[in-house]
Amino acid sequence: MTSGSQSRRRILRKHKMDRVFLLFLATQLLLFRETFSCEEWEYEHNHQCCPKCGAGYRVRQHCTAISSATCVPCMNRTYMDHPNGQTTCFRCHVCDGGAHLRVKEECTYQKNTVCACQAGYFCLHFAEKSCDMCQKHTVALPGYMVIELGTETSDTKFVACPPKTFSATHMSSSCEHWTNCSETGMIEVQPGSPTSDAICDQPNSPIHIAPIVISLALAVVVINILIFIILRKKMMRAKEGPAEEKKEEPNHYLPVPESDQHMVIPMQETNQHSGEPTYTMS
Repeated sequence: MTSGSQSRRRILRKHKMDRVFLLFLATQLLLFRETFSCEEWEYEHNHQCCPKCGAGYRVRQHCTAISSATCVPCMNRTYMDHPNGQTTCFRCHVCDGGAHLRVKEECTYQKNTVCACQAGYFCLHFAEKSCDMCQKHTVALPGYMVIELGTETSDTKFVACPPKTFSATHMSSSCEHWTNCSETGMIEVQPGSPTSDAICDQPNSPIHIAPIVISLALAVVVINILIFIILRKKMMRAKEGPAEEKKEEPNHYLPVPESDQHMVIPMQETNQHSGEPTYTMS
C-alpha cells in the first residue's frame, strides 16, 4: 500500500470522528435544554430560574444562586397587568380630549387606562379594550325616524318615514300620519310631505276668498292705470294740435285801415268792351 493511499484513509477517518463528535455535542445540548426548563411561574435569567413578580410589580433585582428575585410595585402612572420578569413597568395611556376621548377607567398599578368616546360620539377603533378613535353620531334629519340611538360603540340608526307620514323635527322617534282633510269636512290647502303635515281649511274660508279678491283688486288697479294713461295721452295731443297749426300758417294778410282815402273802389261800367270792368278813382 502506498503512502498516498494511507494518507487519504487517515483523513477520511478523522472527518468521520469529527462528525460523530459534533453529533454527540448536539445531543448533549438538546438533553441540557430539556433538563433546564423553568416552571410557568418562573423566568430564566443567566441559566437560572427566578420566580416571577406578580401583576402590579416589576423585578428590582434578579435572583442568584444564593438569593431570590426582588420585586417592587409599579409607580408614577405605570402598570403591569400580568406576572413577569421585567425590570420596568408599562406607561399608562392618556385619553386625548382633542380626539373626543374621555377616561372611562383610571389607570392603576395593575391595569392600563380605559378610554371611551365623549357624549355624542361612538368608537371606530379599539386597541385592546380601550378606544383610540371616535366619530360623531349621525343626526337624523326631518323626514326620518330614529330606530336606535347612538351608543359608545355604534352610530345612530334611522329610516325614512313611510308614505303618507312625516316627521318635522331632527332625531324624531316616530313618523306621524298626514291629516285627512276630507274626513273632517274640510278641504286640503296644501298636501303633506315627508317633513310636514297636510294643511286643511274650511270651505269658503276668507283664506280662499282673499287671494281672489286681491287678484281682482289688482286687475282693477291695472285697468284704471291703463285707462288713465290713454286718456292723458289723448288730452295732451288735443292741447298740442291747434298750437302747432297756428305756428305752421304764415300770416300773408296785412290789416287795412278803414279811413284810407286812397282806397280804390271798383266800379263797373258798360262800354264797348263788354264784360271788362273799368276803374275810376274817387
